[in-house]
Amino acid sequence: MAGTYTIDYVEFPSIDNVRSRQFFADAFGWHSVSYSPSYDEIRGAGLLAGVESGESVKSAAPLVVIRSSDFEEARRAVLAAGGTITLPLFEYPGGRRFHFREPGGTEMRIWTTIE
Repeated sequence: MAGTYTIDYVEFPSIDNVRSRQFFADAFGWHSVSYSPSYDEIRGAGLLAGVESGESVKSAAPLVVIRSSDFEEARRAVLAAGGTITLPLFEYPGGRRFHFREPGGTEMRIWTTIE
């Protein structure tokens, strides 16, 4: 395996990100940074995390995000190991990513920065 892979982000789905954000602050002392009305980043949890609400949320399970140093190798490795791509490669401010499902059913994301 040529690339390095680390879990560095978790996204929590929410039907109300304002209430979720407040819960995490009240219960655990984590603070947040709002990036849009439907997305907040949670900081102070030991691992960066996000809370996403709105129509784009398709799962009730958290989404584990893996950072890769070799994006194309990561895609090949996922497919070779029996994973399926569920959301093809796309770019967003600061990076690019794709979603996949491992054979046991967990959906995950691999991302890398754009250099």
